[in-house]
Amino acid sequence: MTRPIFLVPLALLAACAPYPAPPPPPYAPPPQIEPPAAEARPCGILASREWKAWVNAMPGPNARPTLIVIGKADTPTGGYSFAWRDIRVMESYPVQVVVDLVATPPSGPATQAIVTHDVRGEWPSQEPVGSLTIRCGEKVLARISPVETAH
Repeated sequence: MTRPIFLVPLALLAACAPYPAPPPPPYAPPPQIEPPAAEARPCGILASREWKAWVNAMPGPNARPTLIVIGKADTPTGGYSFAWRDIRVMESYPVQVVVDLVATPPSGPATQAIVTHDVRGEWPSQEPVGSLTIRCGEKVLARISPVETAH
């Protein structure tokens, strides 16, 4: 028996017709969960000063360009340790670098006086650096521009 070909899709469509959806369950919809806000890291640095940055591109055996940053940071007590985190390079020419300085308080007893710490950081740098921003928590400790290159 031969059927017209245009009736076959109609028969399939009729067989797949939607049926009424069941009623929703008798409970309230779940509350809307917002994504967590970026965690603000506290900064234990009271004040900072004398920030300097340069790229050391001096020739020599096994030499490679290195971005160097130094400065002084005052903390409320002794025993603080410092670490550089979240080093970001903005794509531009020359590049702009943003680094986060994390000041970790002592876990044990410490002197109860304001203490000045010498802070230093070094990173490989293949590109010329136009500016460097040093952050601690929500604070901007320094913006250095231009960053000189020593050849």
